[in-house]
Amino acid sequence: MTRAALGRAALLALPLGGLLLGLPTAQARGVGTVPYPITDVWPSAVRFLRIDRNCVIREKDEASGYILFDYPEGQKLHKGSLELIRTSDGDGRDITRVVASLADLPHYIEQLLIDKLAAKLREDRGSPAPAPPRKPEPDAGESR
Repeated sequence: MTRAALGRAALLALPLGGLLLGLPTAQARGVGTVPYPITDVWPSAVRFLRIDRNCVIREKDEASGYILFDYPEGQKLHKGSLELIRTSDGDGRDITRVVASLADLPHYIEQLLIDKLAAKLREDRGSPAPAPPRKPEPDAGESR
């Protein structure tokens, strides 16, 4: 076997070796955050998928924060999921992390879906709530 052929064989064996060793594999998913509480995001996300994107909702569970749907692209339907996760920002406001996954479609479409949902939320809900006022930190010279 030539040196070039050995090099190609080694390159082909690397992904297989990673699978056999149980190394994590990359999963393409779009992830973003929207500055609205999950109670506002949930109904807008369902309407956005069903009406604006013409998706067929296969399953949804508000308590768990997920929606399974079929995403139309051309003449084909692609299985998709949207996960909504309650979290907060550095100012203590309730915000929502959005994770989108669309099988067999490029990653940028997942991110586009999240971006369009964020725009829909701004349209439906207006500007997000302002950050609560911060408590002034005591000076080092003040007694407690």
